[in-house]
Amino acid sequence: MKRSKKFKLYKEAIDRINSEYDDRDLSDYTNYEVYEEEKPRHRFLKKLVKRLIILCTVVLMINLAVLLYTGRLWFNEPKKRDYPIRGPVVTESMGEIRWKNFTKQNIQTAYIRATKGTTFEDGAFRDNWNGSKGTDITVGAYHVLELDTDGTKQAEHFIKAVGEDLSGRLIPAVEVRLRGLYRLLPPDYYEAADNLADFCDKIEEQYGVRPVIYCTERTYKNIVAADSRFDKDKIWYESLFSKPDENIKWTFWTYTNRVKFSFYESGEYLHMAVFNGSEDDFKKLIM
Repeated sequence: MKRSKKFKLYKEAIDRINSEYDDRDLSDYTNYEVYEEEKPRHRFLKKLVKRLIILCTVVLMINLAVLLYTGRLWFNEPKKRDYPIRGPVVTESMGEIRWKNFTKQNIQTAYIRATKGTTFEDGAFRDNWNGSKGTDITVGAYHVLELDTDGTKQAEHFIKAVGEDLSGRLIPAVEVRLRGLYRLLPPDYYEAADNLADFCDKIEEQYGVRPVIYCTERTYKNIVAADSRFDKDKIWYESLFSKPDENIKWTFWTYTNRVKFSFYESGEYLHMAVFNGSEDDFKKLIM
């Protein structure tokens, strides 16, 4: 009887608890149910925000690329107050140049391509050489060195095209750059250095001055800086994304290939260089 009575009391207690549980107030669970209902919407908003961030980033990168490509933005552009003397590289690819107007665009100097190798002469060199004479800027001529060709013969070709008298012009320059297959398969740097040295010696013999050596990072490191014969030569260094290293004593620095001016036919982008020095220092480069 005692066990039955206890069992009955336990059963009544359980029934009472169940009854109270069935009558509970569910208002406290409303927030949970709403959260469960809003969860999909929350996920959608989160994805939307992420997509908008990605889209804005892509648009920003595209705009940045366009500004860089068009030359409107250049991270390493030297300030004019530090390097007031500057000017472009001129080749036949620019087409006809109206020199009287072209030189009035805050340009103080320019180098005109004259020759390459032992046979090539820039198709517009003579027109540009004569057209630039008497303008407000000081102009020089430069030769593109073929690394595997006799340097003395290349210099003779340059002298024949430019002439023996360079009065009022800048001292000559020679461009040393890896082109074509040499970009993938390096040339014989010792042979290239010999040809460059022979070119410079012949130019000095003719004009009494050593030419400015226009080089890129690779040709400077592997040819110019690696050979003591060029230790005292003036350097024209091309570095499009940063200033030349402090240990490089440069005379000219090509800092961009995305500059445009007016008054030339093609309207293409040009290489732009600055001179490292004062106006008096610059005058020392004039023949």
